[in-house]
Amino acid sequence: EGNDTQKGVAKQAESDGIPAEDYGPGWWRALPWGNFLSWYDVETIVWALGLSTAIRLVLAEPRYIPSLSMYPSFDIGDRLIAEKVTYRFQRAPIRGDVIIFTPSEGVVKKTYFNPFSDNVFIKRIVATEGDTVEVSRGRLIVNGIVREEPYIKDGAIKSYSLDKVTVPKGYVFVMGDNRDNSYDSHIWGPLPVKNIIGRASWKYWPPSAWGEVTRADSLKE
Repeated sequence: EGNDTQKGVAKQAESDGIPAEDYGPGWWRALPWGNFLSWYDVETIVWALGLSTAIRLVLAEPRYIPSLSMYPSFDIGDRLIAEKVTYRFQRAPIRGDVIIFTPSEGVVKKTYFNPFSDNVFIKRIVATEGDTVEVSRGRLIVNGIVREEPYIKDGAIKSYSLDKVTVPKGYVFVMGDNRDNSYDSHIWGPLPVKNIIGRASWKYWPPSAWGEVTRADSLKE
């Protein structure tokens, strides 16, 4: 039966003007799908998927904004590219970077219906290891200096204050630009640097907002 299948493939290939060998090894041509899917098509698909996965794991990945926690910098439905090269090969995360990350254990409760949900957050780094952070009268204070934050909507911080916190080694302190509507470090504490997936580098949707995601940090060293 296998020989008949191979002969059928060879005959079909001949009628199409394609050498039977171009459909792949004999064992592949004997399979049921060998009549319409060549081994080399499969190789191409595998290579493409492998390359796509490698790019996503090592270089960059697309992300979707699901909430208003970073408004007005990002709105619901915005799409961006999070690149991974900077933190792997160039420098450590610094104040002003917008990052995507997985929250610490216990920050987000997994549910019975969705135990493996993709809980990835996007926030802005406002302090790094060794910095002190506090919020008083609606103003962010880092290392005793009141920060000017042009990306914050006027009156965005209304409902809370934050006692002084020192960011430990290996951690960063992250906050949403929409301060009164952000589940961030002012609630659950500093974020381990190891949880960072990448740095938001480019917004590609909507087209009217196409452009680089600029770092914003008014605190001078």
